[in-house]
Amino acid sequence: MQLYSERDMTKRDGLLRKILRIVTVAFFFCPLIHAQTTNGLRGVVTDTKGNPVETASIVLNNSLIAMSDAQGNFNFTNVKTGEYEYRVSCLGFEEMRGKTTVKADGTDRLVVRLKPLTLTLREVTVTANQQAMGSKSVIGQDAIRHIQPKSVADMLQLLPGALTVNPTLNNLAQANIREINENAANALGTAVILDGIPVSNDANLQVLSTSKSGEKLSKGEDGMNKQNTAGRGSDLRTMGADNIESVEVIRGIPSVEYGNLTSGVVIIKTKAGYSPLEVKLKADPFSKLAYVGKGFKLTQGGTLNVGVDWSQSYSDIRLRYQGYDRITASTAYSNIFNKNSAHPITFNVNASFYSNVNSYRKDPQLQQLDLNYKNENTGGRLAVRGSVRLNGFFPVLTYDLSGQLARMLDTHHDLIENPDGVVTNSTTNGEAPARFLTKAYYSDYRIEGIPYNLYAQVKTNKYIQLGNRDFTNVKLGLEYRLDGNEGRGLTFDINNPPQAGGAQTLRPRSYRDIPALQSLSAFVEDNATLHIGVSTLQFAAGLRISNLFLNESKAHRPAIFVAEPRMNMEYTFLTKQNNGLFDKLAVSGGFGISNKMPTLLYLYPNKAYFDSNSLSYMGGSDPGSSLAIMTTKVIADTQNPDLRPTRSTKWELGMNARIGKMKGYVTFFRERHRHEYGFNGQLEWLNYNIYNVPVGASKLSYTDGTVHYEYGGTTHTATITPGNEMVTWGRPANNSRSDKWGIEYSWDFGTFAPLRTSLNLDGAWFHIERKEECTKLNFINKTFDYVSVLPAGKGLVEDRVNTNFRFITHIPEVKMIFTTTLQVVWYERSYLVYEDNHGNPRYHLSSDGTHYVVSPLGFYDRQGQWTDWQRAFEDDNRYRLLADRYLLYGFRADTVKPWVMFNFRFTKELGSLAELSFMANNFLNIRKYHINSNTQGKSQLHPDTYFGAEIKLKF
Repeated sequence: MQLYSERDMTKRDGLLRKILRIVTVAFFFCPLIHAQTTNGLRGVVTDTKGNPVETASIVLNNSLIAMSDAQGNFNFTNVKTGEYEYRVSCLGFEEMRGKTTVKADGTDRLVVRLKPLTLTLREVTVTANQQAMGSKSVIGQDAIRHIQPKSVADMLQLLPGALTVNPTLNNLAQANIREINENAANALGTAVILDGIPVSNDANLQVLSTSKSGEKLSKGEDGMNKQNTAGRGSDLRTMGADNIESVEVIRGIPSVEYGNLTSGVVIIKTKAGYSPLEVKLKADPFSKLAYVGKGFKLTQGGTLNVGVDWSQSYSDIRLRYQGYDRITASTAYSNIFNKNSAHPITFNVNASFYSNVNSYRKDPQLQQLDLNYKNENTGGRLAVRGSVRLNGFFPVLTYDLSGQLARMLDTHHDLIENPDGVVTNSTTNGEAPARFLTKAYYSDYRIEGIPYNLYAQVKTNKYIQLGNRDFTNVKLGLEYRLDGNEGRGLTFDINNPPQAGGAQTLRPRSYRDIPALQSLSAFVEDNATLHIGVSTLQFAAGLRISNLFLNESKAHRPAIFVAEPRMNMEYTFLTKQNNGLFDKLAVSGGFGISNKMPTLLYLYPNKAYFDSNSLSYMGGSDPGSSLAIMTTKVIADTQNPDLRPTRSTKWELGMNARIGKMKGYVTFFRERHRHEYGFNGQLEWLNYNIYNVPVGASKLSYTDGTVHYEYGGTTHTATITPGNEMVTWGRPANNSRSDKWGIEYSWDFGTFAPLRTSLNLDGAWFHIERKEECTKLNFINKTFDYVSVLPAGKGLVEDRVNTNFRFITHIPEVKMIFTTTLQVVWYERSYLVYEDNHGNPRYHLSSDGTHYVVSPLGFYDRQGQWTDWQRAFEDDNRYRLLADRYLLYGFRADTVKPWVMFNFRFTKELGSLAELSFMANNFLNIRKYHINSNTQGKSQLHPDTYFGAEIKLKF
């Protein structure tokens, strides 16, 4: 498979030289620092009983990283004198934070004692914990086990602005950040990082036909389209939730280390290191799940952690022929090599496997349907990562290497009750004999995709101490990605095609002919902390450049290059040292640009095939008494040479504070997403010959565009009538945009000691506007003589304000914690808009005052002639359908009254061997409905009452 043309290779070499120049210049301009004494910092990590803790992560000043060995020892070399903040974390232990000072005599030794995670601890965090500088939240081990998630998507409900959704495996699990409703563009733009490696979905091509069905996987309403992630983000159900140690969600401006994204980043860290044997059993009315996991200390050094889970789920227990089955397994190996030398090497291997099957099986009571489908997604990931200590100008080199491979297979068996009548398998332009297919038949089709991804990243940093407490850390990195698909694509019996009418038809297509995507990126970022008196300034600023290499002959466009500057800062101006109220009061802000490159789905779309019936004559049973001829038109140039990457511009401004045990933050953000992906209708004219054969003709034959037949004992040549049709097909396009404003907030009031209860509230105001960026065809039907072109600007505006009040009661003496959440939605509103780029309405009142009308730009007729639109056409019966019409309430807002819901979570440790958890959503069984004031449509506001339980055994 050819990945590069000669021209591509020339451009690639030029880009590599450009990247190397940037890296060289970045280091050349690193600040010049006065000489300081260089020392090392040694230490040991133990548990509360003094036992060494292996594979603990020790981080100094959010910049320098080390890992403890089998004896719990760690070592930082070439650390200059000064004060350092440290953070120590390990699986199964409470994170420890503090400060240490490296002195000139080199005698410093840091001893850290970690407390095992247990409900006997005084501080247990079961909410998302906001991190400093930027909109980042961390969901830790305590929070994960308390909410009993089935997938990573369930954990995201702890983010500000999110509403409770009943956990399920039957629906697609996507990461939607700062959203009111699920959105494919938002999910596609959310990067998912699993153990340091981006989870790629860019080679997913599981669609029926892009030109015919866009991103759809199935032509029917069988539920398969709801399982499809082509053109969307990764399915989070492929990652077992019970083997996850922590999840970090970056909602705002991420580091330039992360690329190919627009919406945000979800960073997932799976369990690694020693842990006792755990057995979990979960159950609710719709599903059951079992998990087994354990971490081992190896005799030769290092640790091995293994976890396996199995789950089965039904969307409706009465319909057990519709179900979802999942198996996931993961293993993590960690070790330190050359630990006694000057160049130790940390080495981590993470491997995972998943098998997701969504199926519609035959039910004994519903045999008459004779319909079944199966959606399978089986795959694995292997990642090798670690660091090498160099102790030179570049003290540490960090490496990440990974491979991902999956097999996606969608099979469908369906009854075609009303076939086209005449079908052809021609794949070239022109006329060809066809065959009759007039009886109902069963059709089977398969879509097989084998997407693969290779990823490599190397990075290094230069940490520079700027005096006693100040420092700067310059990070440099290179990154390479390869995404391709070796699947057989769409296959079916050409004699029994999976279609039952329509102008555009299907042809088999192999994915192996599609070139792989290759991208190369480089980034540089400086993180610094500066103390100005008692105040502190922290900032991170960097630049990322990326180039997506394309096969120009097949993509019909050159490579795509983007540059992405990003920065975050936080200024702490009040501390204990300069005021009597705030322990901390800081302002923060950030700005960033990011891009999501187009995927294989949008760069290499399907060809469009149109088959016009030139002759369909069925005589008697004698040979030669029947003949079918079809004219095929193939549109091979379905690519969009003007396709651009989706571009996001974000900025935010916030404030965070801490007063004693109370702490919180508020952040205002503004996001502009442009050139979001989709498919836009294209108009095509079909001109073909119609052969006229009288009833009673026999001995029909076709040769070189001429039909002969016998009639009345003589041979005749069929007369020809010109045929003409207008049809449409879909081309990839940047067809929508999103604008977001919002405020996120959270405040922890601390614990009220007499009741052992704390109050934590969080919420958000989201204002989201989505509009079309492209003009749109108004195609009435194939028999109508005109097709109009409507202007861009149609969209939807949504608002929501909500607050979650979490009352957390923790009684360490009995090892119990329970949370009662009051979810309040104060305000919801949505309405349609149709506006120009200046916000002016594109609609006007009709002449009779009964409708709003959006005037088209003009229209085409069957001969391809264009006519500009005139207002008088609105009342002309020939043209009035070409305008877009709305009822008088069409652009009025629909507002939902405030509503509330109560949820409950309970966790109890039973000695040291068992743990019981229980959860209930909407446990008061409140059922409130909203009546749309405009349409009178009825919708349920509250999710159904849900109960789930989990028991965990530890050995």
